[in-house]
Amino acid sequence: MNPSAQRKRLACSECTRRKIKCDKVLPCRNCTRRGSACYRNEQHRRAALRSPAITPADPAVLADNLTACIRDLQETLQAVRKPPSSACDFQDSAVSVAVDTPVDTANATPALSESDHRSRQSGTYTHALSSPESVGVEDAATILEFLAWGRRKVSTYDDVVGSDTNSGPSRFSGDVALDQDAAADPAASQLHLSDQSSLSLLQLLLPQKQSTVAIVRYHCECLLWYHGSFHGLVFHKELDLFLNNHQGLIDHSGVDLQWVALLFAVLAASMACAPRPVASSWGFEDQERATMAQRCFKAALICLNRANYTAYHSMYAVQCITTMTMSAHMLGHSNSHSVMLASAVRISQSLGFHRLGSSSEDHPANTIKRETGRRVWTELCIQDWFSIPFSETYLIRQLDFNTDKPRNCMDEDMLSLPDEVPTIMTYHRFLYDIALLMPQMHDDLSRSNTMYAKYEHVLRYDTRMRTLASKHIPQCLKSVALEPSWPRYVPWARHCLTISSAHKIIMIHRKFLWQSFTNPAFNFTRKTCIAASKTIIRAQKQAAKDDGPDLWIYHAFSVAASIILCLDMRFRSPSDSEYREHHALIRDTISILCQSETSMIAKRGVRILRLLLQLEQDRISKPAPEQTHPDARGEGPSIIATNDNSYRYHRETSIDGDKLALDIHRLVGQVFSEQEVVSQQSSSNFREKLYQQNAAGQRLGSTLVSSPPNMTFYDSDNNNNWPWPDSTQDKYDLRRYPEDAAMGTASGVQSRFAMSDSLEDILFLAQNCGPG
Repeated sequence: MNPSAQRKRLACSECTRRKIKCDKVLPCRNCTRRGSACYRNEQHRRAALRSPAITPADPAVLADNLTACIRDLQETLQAVRKPPSSACDFQDSAVSVAVDTPVDTANATPALSESDHRSRQSGTYTHALSSPESVGVEDAATILEFLAWGRRKVSTYDDVVGSDTNSGPSRFSGDVALDQDAAADPAASQLHLSDQSSLSLLQLLLPQKQSTVAIVRYHCECLLWYHGSFHGLVFHKELDLFLNNHQGLIDHSGVDLQWVALLFAVLAASMACAPRPVASSWGFEDQERATMAQRCFKAALICLNRANYTAYHSMYAVQCITTMTMSAHMLGHSNSHSVMLASAVRISQSLGFHRLGSSSEDHPANTIKRETGRRVWTELCIQDWFSIPFSETYLIRQLDFNTDKPRNCMDEDMLSLPDEVPTIMTYHRFLYDIALLMPQMHDDLSRSNTMYAKYEHVLRYDTRMRTLASKHIPQCLKSVALEPSWPRYVPWARHCLTISSAHKIIMIHRKFLWQSFTNPAFNFTRKTCIAASKTIIRAQKQAAKDDGPDLWIYHAFSVAASIILCLDMRFRSPSDSEYREHHALIRDTISILCQSETSMIAKRGVRILRLLLQLEQDRISKPAPEQTHPDARGEGPSIIATNDNSYRYHRETSIDGDKLALDIHRLVGQVFSEQEVVSQQSSSNFREKLYQQNAAGQRLGSTLVSSPPNMTFYDSDNNNNWPWPDSTQDKYDLRRYPEDAAMGTASGVQSRFAMSDSLEDILFLAQNCGPG
């Protein structure tokens, strides 16, 4: 049949792929409801892609011929593209990777291995430099950000299951130890909290009745708007029943231990997030507050385990786990909490939270119960989709549930209100819309097989994110005058939305961030991420002036933004005005993070940022490399910065590469020397091996690229502009900050690690190389 004579297909590609009926109008109703991109493939492309008829042949003969062709191609590629003997050895424990350029890639790409051929044949995209080390280099910003969380980037199976499964970093957690109390005071071992602890011991953790009510009230008024995991009025009634009818006794026969776990989660979040004056009004000073937050967090876990929550499913368990998100990251339990969230997803599915449908289907008698289920499910979706960068996967697929967003309503009457009216769910509903972009982008990137197609998706989702944050944001969350009748958390929600939206822009560009420093094709990513980073830090500075709660995203996202600025500084000249601005913003971030008493993210972030600044100071204090010289190593050209903001090629010698190196081993060694070591023997072995490898001069190389013009991601005329200190007058010196030696001691003992060959693990050691 002649292709030109075929009837033109009007159904969109997504409906055709899903084999569902399409209304044939772009965008169609199905794609609009799913939030998917609606497009139609051109008919002539489908016809052109049809394969011609193939004459039948013996399969064995075809296989032999293909095998012979592949073997010849491999031999040819090995002969043409074999790297020189002085090229980088990717098996070294300290990896030096040259900047990827078109010429360098063409001259250094190895022949395809058998596994590479299988990947290509299965349609999986594989980068030319796909070793774990090269992936670690490209994900440097992501990995460093994860250090502040105490989490690692996704590992390969070989990283976790190797020849020696009883050693190496993968065997240890980046979380703060939950059993730190016994180690801190052996004489009080009888007060050690564990799953075997008696309920009477947990009873001792509850504050006095008046303080408990005040702490819960603060959570409902100042924190619940952020996570929306339970109904405030319902929880207040349950608390009143617990304190008055059950005399506040945990072991009372009428008390559900899973509800008690939720109570401890609420207490832990309030203790971790409340400002110092508020905590003092409850009777808790800094040190006791930090300890109380850790113990309440652990008590919540103990109550869940004692109630056998994985077998006896309850909404209280899911509410407890989602509420614990407010304190888990700050207290240093990000790794274990990710597993808890996964269990909460399964429990909520067994309870039917994913099949609640629309609020219009609710009966007045069960409105509160069903709306609470929607709130919890929405929070689980947000946490799952925003965690995609950690594992490169997600649990909740949009096609597998029909639960709508919770209604925008007041808890008193549960009547739906317009989005312009601020309620306890306003911020939560809009954050859900932002989170929905992340799994869609992940799926589109996973289906793309070329860098061009992947970056095309990145730019498309960048546009969608900007449109969402500018045109669909509720009026009360915009920079408009505050109404006296609005809740007190509206200004805090605005700060959070500014910080979170800018961070999601960075998440969208995360895959191309490192390449944007060296490849002019991704210059838009570099400008975007730098502008978003400045927006985050300036919004954090504004939030620090308010009397609002100290939320974990303030610390985590400002650390991420500062790391990006640190990396950008390595590709700029110290005389650049943006270089000085970056330095001042990073210093401001460190100053704010140092004020936190309970946040492990802040403590880890301060240590990482100070070491990165110290390494940058060491780099610029060395003589600048010459502009031209003979090619001593036979490597391809790399890109450096020029005053006219243009890219040009330049050949480095090994000496210049050494001068510009980011010495990861030194980073590890400096962190290690700054911490108080508990296990001297383990520390001595680690230090000896570390210094031996460091003496070998193995480093991670980096090269300078040109600086992009400024891109305004924020309003230059709004109140987010502050006078910056002159960083040129203050030479950074790590020794000026002796308090780093005590960082993390108040929040628990850190894990110990052995040396690893993976760049990712080496970076991970920068935060977890010994007890602190």
